[in-house]
Amino acid sequence: MGALPLAALHDPSELQQRAAACTSKPATGTTDIFQIIVANAEPGHTTEHDWTYLHRNGHTLPVHLSISAFPNGSGQIAGYVLVLQEIRKEIRSNDVLQHHAKLLDLANDAILVRDLERDTIDYWNDGAVRLYGWTSKEAAGAYIHDFLKTTFPQPLADIKKTFLAKGYWAGELLHTTRHGRRITVSSRWTLLKNSDGAASASLELNTDITEQKRAQEALTAAHEELEHRVAERTAALSDANSRLRILSRRLMEIQELERRAIARDLHDEIGQALTAIKMNLRELGEQRDGSTAAADGKPLSDSLQILDQVLRHIRNLALDLRPSMLDELGLVPALRWYIGRQAERAGWKVQFLADEVMTRPSPEVEISCFRLTQEALTNVARHAKATVVEVRLEMGRRQLDLIIRDNGIGFDSNLIRTGARAGTSVGLSGMEERVRLAGGHMVIQSAPSTGTEIRATFPIGPESAETEHE
Repeated sequence: MGALPLAALHDPSELQQRAAACTSKPATGTTDIFQIIVANAEPGHTTEHDWTYLHRNGHTLPVHLSISAFPNGSGQIAGYVLVLQEIRKEIRSNDVLQHHAKLLDLANDAILVRDLERDTIDYWNDGAVRLYGWTSKEAAGAYIHDFLKTTFPQPLADIKKTFLAKGYWAGELLHTTRHGRRITVSSRWTLLKNSDGAASASLELNTDITEQKRAQEALTAAHEELEHRVAERTAALSDANSRLRILSRRLMEIQELERRAIARDLHDEIGQALTAIKMNLRELGEQRDGSTAAADGKPLSDSLQILDQVLRHIRNLALDLRPSMLDELGLVPALRWYIGRQAERAGWKVQFLADEVMTRPSPEVEISCFRLTQEALTNVARHAKATVVEVRLEMGRRQLDLIIRDNGIGFDSNLIRTGARAGTSVGLSGMEERVRLAGGHMVIQSAPSTGTEIRATFPIGPESAETEHE
């Protein structure tokens, strides 16, 4: 110990480079070289430098050298205290950190590290430079929230509390770039801990989602506008349907009024006129001479027969247009008469039940039931080939049910409905529309070879008046 000069431990080329930096004269002696090593070391002042030492086997060894001078009694430097620390691991760690930093600089996102206590920026990658516009030197040490003029989705204190408790936080933040542009970033924070396990810093990853947010807002606005327009069109369509229902109801009312007027005219005016003609012809035949009557009796008899046929036809037309007993006696007698009349014509075995009907429903429901029965029995007569027909009226507290059944050949209800939608078969749609205008609904059950059942339900009582005006 003491036999080896300090300069012998140093890399000669490194000593010469540092000597050239300190003075214009090259260091030649051992004393000169030592002074270069301890340069700037004074009592009360410690110098620190990284040096390269030589191992005895010839390998280089990076070290950190701390030099402190101690004085003698007169205040002059009496000697030096040198503290040597090997720094190979530190250099390797720094190399790894620099490599990782270069990798982080390749990321498109802004990656930064901030001190957890002061919220100051410790690391600022190239992605942050590209996103915000400030260099890493300009950003280093800045209070991040003032630096970026951050707007938080909730109080910062609440965010920090959640972050420290969970070690992670994610949300959307508003930042301001160097050029004053406000951007929206998706920010993810991760809590970093030191070697002792204590929280020390926050790793923050920020992704610019400004254009995505704008596109989303534009899409939301377009969706809201579309919904608004759909609502407007729906309201307009509903209004149009409401007016159409009112118009359809009014048309049917006018149709019934016209049928009633025509039936009355046929019965009262034309029927009475034809009856008078018949009576006159009969009286004329009785007044003629016997021989003349014998000669002219056949034309007169034929005329009387034709008048009888015309009168029956007009009477049937009047009854089909608007049976007077529907207005005078009500639905049950009118249906009983009409069903019996149709059964007699078609040769059906018919059953009519209406024992539960104790009061008359509204005129609108009565005419709807009667017209529905007319249309249904006409279809049975034309298409069903039925032998048995059943018609039932069932009255409850709040509704009236009309059920019409037959044992005919039936039909494909889906096919008929398709034709109704296409406009090629209007009978079914007309029946449904008439029932609906009276506030009711209708269900048809049928299939080939199984017969058919039609069930129409009408509201009665106070609710029916409200339904009619919906």
